[in-house]
Amino acid sequence: MSVGVSIIICTHNGKNRLPIVFDYINNLQIPVQVNWEVLIVDNASTDGTSDWIDELKLSKNNSFTFFCIHEKKPGLNYARITGAIYANYEWLLFCDDDNLLDCNYIKFWYDCLLNHTNLGALGGNGIPLTDDPRPDWFIQYSHSFALGPQLSKSGFIPKGAALYGAGLFVLKTPILQIVDKGFNMIMSDRESGKLTSGGDLEWCYLLQLSGLQLYYDDRLIFQHKLNDSRLTWDNYKKLKAGIASGVGLLEPYHYIFKNDYKNSFSFLIYYLKNLLKSILVYAAVSLKAKLSSKYITDLGLIILKSKSESYCVNLRRAYNHYKQLKRTFGAAF
Repeated sequence: MSVGVSIIICTHNGKNRLPIVFDYINNLQIPVQVNWEVLIVDNASTDGTSDWIDELKLSKNNSFTFFCIHEKKPGLNYARITGAIYANYEWLLFCDDDNLLDCNYIKFWYDCLLNHTNLGALGGNGIPLTDDPRPDWFIQYSHSFALGPQLSKSGFIPKGAALYGAGLFVLKTPILQIVDKGFNMIMSDRESGKLTSGGDLEWCYLLQLSGLQLYYDDRLIFQHKLNDSRLTWDNYKKLKAGIASGVGLLEPYHYIFKNDYKNSFSFLIYYLKNLLKSILVYAAVSLKAKLSSKYITDLGLIILKSKSESYCVNLRRAYNHYKQLKRTFGAAF
């Protein structure tokens, strides 16, 4: 079976991170049946990333061809959509600018395609690459950095669950068909200076709503290179707050997976219940924390506060997005 894959590297100010990523791509073992390319999406960089890429093209030190496109609108999800539009092949591999792919990454993906049908996305296992010593808290919370197994063993992901975006293979046509109909994704994802996330979840949810399945293959190994500045407790708290800030926006998907497509008023009631619950939980825990500093960590309070704020500020957007999902996937009001 002949198939093609476009390796999409979205980067913002990644000039110093990209050289080692390219080194690992140079070492990929590509099956003869697989056509491939590398596409770099420069997402509003200001560090000379594009100039570095131009110089690399002239050097001809790589065993593969690549090209660079620009996405001026900050946000990882915008960059990924742009990459999908310009990609020449049906399958995309989202390789972040700090992901170092195992030499067999494409080989095992291809093997998975030969053995499974109706696949919309495949995810792998991120291995941390950090300087020593690591923080004491790192092992407990490392999954937030797109690290570690996503299931106990290789297999299909349950409907309503998702794969993390680092090292993620996705089928582009279902997503582009949705976007071409005027569908607007609700998650912008990571922006410069902001640690918001959830765009990878939305890609996975949309593929599932399109009738496709997600698969985790524990043979898909990549190293996730994390510098010291990302492994501070303050940065981790910002990361968790950013993750929690997308809760309200993603509720339309959670509701549909739980309840299918009901009338929009039912979704509104569901959302308002979760909004009220989030406020009451945050208020109760905050009060207990004041009475006893041992009751909950500052991390827990930050997450609960971010969730509560997300529900409060995103009611209108979430409600309109639920209606958009109903229109797009053919459910009648």
